[in-house]
Amino acid sequence: MGASAQEPKLSGPAYDADTLAPEDTWIGKLDHAAFKEDIQKLGQELAAQQGPADVAHLNKMIWWSRGCFLVGVLTMSYCINPLSIYLISLGIMSRWTIIGHHVCHGGFDKCSDGKYNRFKFGVGSLWRRLFDWLDWMLVEAWNVEHNQLHHYCLGEVHDPDLVEHNLLAVRDLQQPQWLKRVVVFVMAATWKWHYYAPNTFKMLKIHELRRVGKVPTWKGGETVPAKLLVAPWTVDASWFFGQGPVFFRNAEFFGRVLGPFFVRQFVVLPCLAGLVFGRTAVFNSLVSLLLAEVLTNLHSFLVIVTNHAGDDLYRFDRHCKARTATFYLRQIISSGNFSMGTDLIDFHHGWLNYQVEHHLWPDLSMLSYQKAAPLVRSICSKHGVPYIQHSVFWRLKKTVDIMTGATNMRRFPTKWEVHDDLAPVDEPSQ
Repeated sequence: MGASAQEPKLSGPAYDADTLAPEDTWIGKLDHAAFKEDIQKLGQELAAQQGPADVAHLNKMIWWSRGCFLVGVLTMSYCINPLSIYLISLGIMSRWTIIGHHVCHGGFDKCSDGKYNRFKFGVGSLWRRLFDWLDWMLVEAWNVEHNQLHHYCLGEVHDPDLVEHNLLAVRDLQQPQWLKRVVVFVMAATWKWHYYAPNTFKMLKIHELRRVGKVPTWKGGETVPAKLLVAPWTVDASWFFGQGPVFFRNAEFFGRVLGPFFVRQFVVLPCLAGLVFGRTAVFNSLVSLLLAEVLTNLHSFLVIVTNHAGDDLYRFDRHCKARTATFYLRQIISSGNFSMGTDLIDFHHGWLNYQVEHHLWPDLSMLSYQKAAPLVRSICSKHGVPYIQHSVFWRLKKTVDIMTGATNMRRFPTKWEVHDDLAPVDEPSQ
C-alpha cells in the first residue's frame, strides 16, 4: 500500500499530476517568453498588413453568402429540392460564421472606414439586426457570450462553450453509446434556437446585472446558485411550469430574441412565395425552409462545436490573464483546425477551420488567417507546441466521443502552469 502511494500521477486525466506523460513532455521544455514573443510579433505584422484587400475579400464573401440564400429562396417555391435547401442553409450558416462572426470581433474596424464596425454591426435596433445579421441569436448577446466569455475563458469551466462540461447530463446517462449518439444528433439538429439563443441571452442578462451591481435571483428573491450561472441554459418545460426562465422573461426571449428570425423565415418568406406563385408555393417554401433549418443547424454544429472538443485538446483548472504566454498557449492547445487553403473550402467551413489563428488574434480578417496558418504552424513546430489539424469529420467523431462520455479532454497539469500568468482563483474574465 505504501509503494502504490508513491506511484507518480501522470498528466492527462487530472490537474494535480506530478509527472508528465510522454505526450506532454513538450510542456516541461517550452520557453514561454520566446514563444510569446514570436506569437505577438506575427500578430503585429498581420495587423499591419490589413487594408483594402481584406475589405474586398469580405465583400466577396458577403456576396457569396447572400447569393446562396437568394438563389435558394427564389428556387424553393417550384418544388421541394435539395439544391434550394442546401443553398438556403449555406447562406444562413455563412452569414453567421463568416460575416457576423468576424465583423463582431472587430476584424475590419481599422480598414473599412467604419462600414463594418463591431460597435454598429447588428446592434442597437431591430433594423440593424434585420439588415446586418438576422438569426436566432441576439447579436448583443452573442457579443458577450462569445467574444468575451468564450475567447477569454477558453477551456475553463467559465467557458460557456466547454462541451465536456455542458454535456454532463448526456455523459452521465446510464445508457448505451448508440442511444447517447441519437440524443446528440437531435440536439445538433435544433441547437441554435434550443441551446445557443437562450444561453447567449442568459449571458447578456447576467452581464447587464453585474454592470449595475446586481445578481440573478429566483422569483422569490433567493440568489441563483453560482453553479447555475455556468450551467447550459436551454429552452425547457420549467420555463412555463416551474420557476420560469430565471434570467429573463419568456415574452422577452420569444418576442425579442427568437421572434424576428421566426417571422422572417417561416411567415414572411412563405407568404411572399404564395402571393407570387400560389398556394402550392407556400407549402413547398415552408417545407424547404424547415428542412434548411435542420440542415443549417447540423452544418453549423459540425464546424462550430467541434473546434474545442476532443481527447487531444486540453482544459484548464485556473483562469489566466489575457495576452500572456499562457493565454496564447491555451488558444492553440485547446483549439483544432480543419482542412484549409482556398476560399471555396474555407467558405464551406464557415472560416472556422482557422480556429487556432482566430483565437490567437480574434480581431483579424479572414484573409489574414489564410496568411497566418502556415506561419503559426511553423512557430508551434519551433517551440514543440502541438498544432492540431484534422478533417472536420474526424473532429466531429472526437467531439461526439466527448459529448457521450466515451473519452475525456486532457487536463493541463497545474504544476507546470506559469503562475504569474494566472488570475486570482475563481476570477474569470467578464
